[in-house]
Amino acid sequence: MSFADKLRVWMPLHENRVSRAVHFLGAYMFIFALLVPLGLVRFSVGGTELSAAHVLVAAVAIYAVSLEWTAGILMSLPLIPTLNAALGVGHLPGPTVAIVAVSVMVVRFALVVGAHIVLEKKTHGLSLGGPLLFFIEPVYLLTLVLFGMGLKRGLHARVTAGGPQPATLTA
Repeated sequence: MSFADKLRVWMPLHENRVSRAVHFLGAYMFIFALLVPLGLVRFSVGGTELSAAHVLVAAVAIYAVSLEWTAGILMSLPLIPTLNAALGVGHLPGPTVAIVAVSVMVVRFALVVGAHIVLEKKTHGLSLGGPLLFFIEPVYLLTLVLFGMGLKRGLHARVTAGGPQPATLTA
């Protein structure tokens, strides 16, 4: 399924601007919560200390750019401070690390599901791509911003051209 097809299915469930903002923030909260424990898994590459968190950020950035390069690059920029914040939390005492990661994840899910229920009056988007969507939803949101700026006209035309709307979306 093309990115245009995925975006066409995603858009009707994310029409409220506040809900979109919550989803944007929620994606980075989700990533942060995963980066915190992954930052504790460290290894050395050519004398440079890295972590599993670095690997996840690189994979998310590559996947985001593969979906839509401009929005993917824009989405990837906040991953740097998100990674740095998560690595900083990793220096706290063990139980605190776990409490921070779990708390952020719980708040993230409450905000996003609440946005769907209260603001969208529609089902949540869990069926639209599963966990991969949690990582790259800013690509969808930033693509809409690019459309609003009059950019990505070809993609916008493909999205608005209609066509069959699949029941599910895989990331």
